[in-house]
Amino acid sequence: MRCKYQFDDGSNKFIPHPFQQKTGYNPSLANNAIEDYIFATKIEIGKLNTKKIKSNISIKEKIALSTLRNNKNIIIKKADKNSSTVILDKDKYDKLAMDHLNDPIHYEQVDKSDFEELIKILNEKINNLYRKSYIDDTTLKYLSIPKNTRLGRLYFLPKIHKVNDQDRNQLKVNKEWLDNINITGRPIVSLCNSPLEKVGTFLDYFINPVVKQQWTYTKDTTDFINKLEKIKLPQEIIMCSFDISSMYTNMRHEEIIEAVDRAWPKLNKCVYEIQLPPKTEFLELLKIVLQNNIFEFHGNIFRQRVGVPMGLSTAPCLTDLRMFEIISDILNRFQYSEDILMISIYRDDGFIIFNKSERHFMEFIKIANSVHPLIKFTHTISNTEIQFLDVTIYKGKRFLEDNILDVKLYRKPTDNFQYLDKTSSHPNAVFKGFIIGETIRIIRSSNNEIDRKQEIDLFKNKLIQRGYKESQIEPIMKETLKRSRHGTLIYKKKKKRIAPPLVLATRYNPLFKQLGRLIRKHWHIIEKNKTAKQLFPKPPIIAYKRHKNLKEYLTSSKL
Repeated sequence: MRCKYQFDDGSNKFIPHPFQQKTGYNPSLANNAIEDYIFATKIEIGKLNTKKIKSNISIKEKIALSTLRNNKNIIIKKADKNSSTVILDKDKYDKLAMDHLNDPIHYEQVDKSDFEELIKILNEKINNLYRKSYIDDTTLKYLSIPKNTRLGRLYFLPKIHKVNDQDRNQLKVNKEWLDNINITGRPIVSLCNSPLEKVGTFLDYFINPVVKQQWTYTKDTTDFINKLEKIKLPQEIIMCSFDISSMYTNMRHEEIIEAVDRAWPKLNKCVYEIQLPPKTEFLELLKIVLQNNIFEFHGNIFRQRVGVPMGLSTAPCLTDLRMFEIISDILNRFQYSEDILMISIYRDDGFIIFNKSERHFMEFIKIANSVHPLIKFTHTISNTEIQFLDVTIYKGKRFLEDNILDVKLYRKPTDNFQYLDKTSSHPNAVFKGFIIGETIRIIRSSNNEIDRKQEIDLFKNKLIQRGYKESQIEPIMKETLKRSRHGTLIYKKKKKRIAPPLVLATRYNPLFKQLGRLIRKHWHIIEKNKTAKQLFPKPPIIAYKRHKNLKEYLTSSKL
């Protein structure tokens, strides 16, 4: 409130900078009305009962968590493409990692001096951009590398969804069968507080709008369903879903830089809130980032020679940009490309509707697996139903009657329905909000009423198993189910705020339920003062910062 009083010119206009950071500035006092309100509100908050709240975790559970966290013989990680938490023997995890890192094509071991040289090179490049007026003061402060910068950290997300059904069934009756299963992992380099973190975000800001212009681009499930349901199809079509194996780690740095170079005219046409640096400067910065993904694992330091690290903010856009070129090349070589009635790509997953036989389509796969020396495609073909993103696309009643493919929600076999436990400490709005959100997802992703009812019943049963009462669930679902499916497929336009709201950010405490009333109790002081009322036309709102959950407590990118 003091900052707004000191710097707002009265226009109440807010022009955000894409790389604005908190400055830590300590402003001087505001006018009497604002100071009186702040003082009175502090007094009210000080009266709250701060008696320690009873933990919703028992002593035995706390001991168990501590034992798990401190056990040096196991590794606990979030599962890839799943809400599950996976416990692995540390020896197996280390072997998985070293098998990956011992590939001389993709990685090389380096010294700490290489990391120090990277910091020096990046600082020189950033300062040079500033001296030439290609970046402003705010961007310079954002990009400047802090003293507490650290190496990236490599970790792996276990791909338990890749375990086949036969092995799953064996595990149900024999836990020792796990020794016969080779669980692979998705390599992620955590770049938090590393020299590449913010530079990657800076580059991504300019590249992302171009990726969204690609005709194969799929934003999310809603976007995919909207495109699918606009097409009337012949009854004989086949469907194909494909996966681009290890897309991120198999693209050469040179080909990515060249792809950005070729896309430069499109970058130039985009409208940005800040200046786009010249192409030469931009590509040089990109080259530094790609060729210097330096990270540590188990005390050793490595550099990635080929590929883009999953963990770099601009990695998805860079690979999407190059993959669009590769897909375009495949289509140009494929003699039946005119028989592809729809193609949709989301990162390394794709979906195609084809109006010829499977034999003809196999030529597409053959070409796809020959255009790039490292990138390979795996695929599934069906003339009845197939999975893509979180939906199953199938030839149902709607397809037979209207020639529009049917969709229903798809859940992986590894889905363990770990919905927010009812005993978890959150505001009531959080519990209500996620039930509404999941119900909307079911409505949106299932055009058939029978499919929708089955998913709603399943969702309801899983919530009851997580401690919810049917009397709590039913009114929320009943109200949400009144929404039309068409409405759930329309993107809501975000309202542009003239100025950001006045927010009290804190962590939720069930003892402080009257906090909202207390911060509004003396708002009349603001309303009676002309200057204060102009600066703050609406009373403050509360935003709750999330507490650390059990998964975050147990998992870490560091060994």
